[in-house]
Amino acid sequence: MKGPEPLLKSLNLSFMDPVRTYRAARIDSLHRAWIGHDVFYFVTRDSREHFLHDPLKYAHMLSDPVSQRRFHPTAKSPRLEYRGRPYYFETDATLARFRGNPGFYALRGPMDEAQPMRPMPGHAGH
Repeated sequence: MKGPEPLLKSLNLSFMDPVRTYRAARIDSLHRAWIGHDVFYFVTRDSREHFLHDPLKYAHMLSDPVSQRRFHPTAKSPRLEYRGRPYYFETDATLARFRGNPGFYALRGPMDEAQPMRPMPGHAGH
């Protein structure tokens, strides 16, 4: 599957634009932005650019790419960019773990374009 759009459309899901919260977003790759494993959709490309300029203003909850826990990111949250995608972390410890094996943790998103989620090292799959 190339991106999450075919699945989202088949489920007839819709999302509100996080910048223009009163407008429904377009579910297509041109109106999409990834922050770590979280995907956001927008009604216009301009709205997408506003979001990318200051994602913490609009993304109130994100997923830590290592622990998979949802957390409220702040300007003090650990952050790094890997292969052109920004990642935010709940703690310095999960940032350090990500740095130790970025290729593994970067590609764990269940609807990511590269590959589906895999179990963490040292943990049995469910």
